[in-house]
Amino acid sequence: MQDANARFPITARILILRQFLWGAAFYGTYVLLTKFFLFELNYSEADTIMMMGAFGAVGPVFSAIGGFVADRYIGSFRAVYIGYTIYTIGFFLLGIGAGSLNVPMSIFAIALIGYARGLSATSPTVLLGNSYSETNRDAFQQGLTVNYSINNLGSFSSKYLFPFMLAYMAYQGNFFIASALMSLTLILFVVFRKRFTAVGNDIDRRAVSMKTWAAFVAGSVVMLGLVYWVFANLDAGKYLLYALGACAILYFIYEITKATPAYKYKMCGVLIMIFIMISFYFYYGQMLTSMNIYAINLMGEQILGFIPIKPESNAAFNPLWCFILGGPVIFVYGWLEKKGFSPSIPTKFSAAFVFSAIAFALLGLSTSFVGEDGKIAADWILWVHFFQSLAELIVGALGAGFIFEMVPRYLSAFAIGLRSVALSLSGILAAVISTKIALPKDQAITPEIIEGVYASYFYNLAMLAVVMAVVTLILSKVISNLVNKGEALEKEAASQDMAANH
Repeated sequence: MQDANARFPITARILILRQFLWGAAFYGTYVLLTKFFLFELNYSEADTIMMMGAFGAVGPVFSAIGGFVADRYIGSFRAVYIGYTIYTIGFFLLGIGAGSLNVPMSIFAIALIGYARGLSATSPTVLLGNSYSETNRDAFQQGLTVNYSINNLGSFSSKYLFPFMLAYMAYQGNFFIASALMSLTLILFVVFRKRFTAVGNDIDRRAVSMKTWAAFVAGSVVMLGLVYWVFANLDAGKYLLYALGACAILYFIYEITKATPAYKYKMCGVLIMIFIMISFYFYYGQMLTSMNIYAINLMGEQILGFIPIKPESNAAFNPLWCFILGGPVIFVYGWLEKKGFSPSIPTKFSAAFVFSAIAFALLGLSTSFVGEDGKIAADWILWVHFFQSLAELIVGALGAGFIFEMVPRYLSAFAIGLRSVALSLSGILAAVISTKIALPKDQAITPEIIEGVYASYFYNLAMLAVVMAVVTLILSKVISNLVNKGEALEKEAASQDMAANH
């Protein structure tokens, strides 16, 4: 399109607005689900942790399949608007389930949301990438960062406000608001359909056969059934998620064997990056499992002594810091580049592990400062999220950007889905391990429990993060060598083609 060389093409701006609406709807719902299952549906702490881990993991692990379907069968734009339609229905049904405390309907609703996330998660990045021309890739990386920041703004707004709105409209009303926000994205898709189709893949610009649609519907029913089964059978469901993640990675390895020599080196670098991302996002997964349960049980309800906050809203600190720190982090990157120092993306992950170590060390330290009311100051959780958010922001969407640049275009949506697979595997692993701090119903929280359960757990996570920082720094050298070899082979092949043409 004619503005594809602009810093922010029109289509990119629309996609960024869509990201705000999605972030507000999805994360506003997400922040309420822990207390909804724990207190309204009467789940135990362990089952609630597993439900949140599964909810966070299901969409990402199925996103590799969704990306594959978008690449090969229905197109990236179709995958997004079909997925967002199902999101809208899922949030609406969750509101109905909340109104009647209907457990099967609530599980079915979040199964729809999980399926929608799996189908549509990777395609917006593809659409955003295609909004920029081939010679405007630096602007694309900036667009990814802005998109990530706007997502955090929407996430913060809803994570902070939705718990307060419970007093006025209960869970049902909040879930209906999420459905309304998603319906606004559908309006955008209808109004700007031609623009989205233009930046979609080739399949978006041609008709899809009835045979393909029939296969898609049948496959969707199977996927939805699997997602529902995972939520209804959490102990066994986690093994299905592990298996699906492993299958996605094995398929990527299969594609490596078929790739050109140059892409083989690059894709091997991506494979190592997947391992690093699984390890890093394990800490991200702690925020909505162990950290969230800890905050609900022990966090006070004022920040800095005067700003009201609900304990379940502690997750809002993460997008708040990400939004605030986005500009400064970009400034630091620019300053380093001017000084001739441009760390690789894997090296940035190593630095991120250091900040995660600081975050969880602070979280462990907070257990020594329980007040007379049996609570810790919310400020502790605020600063824990500062360091964890800084860690997240250092890598941000760069993992997706790195993968997008390292794989053949015909694998772009699927390969970006591998980042989500890493997020899924780390999320369910985080949930499984977080159940170690789950307490029985009506268990009194004593100083012995705080010290023996919470403190030791968080300090162990901090030490593990230090180890991973060192391992990642070593692996960053390996990835750099693989990418350099791949690029050297590409230049060699290009030179040979030029010589042959002359």
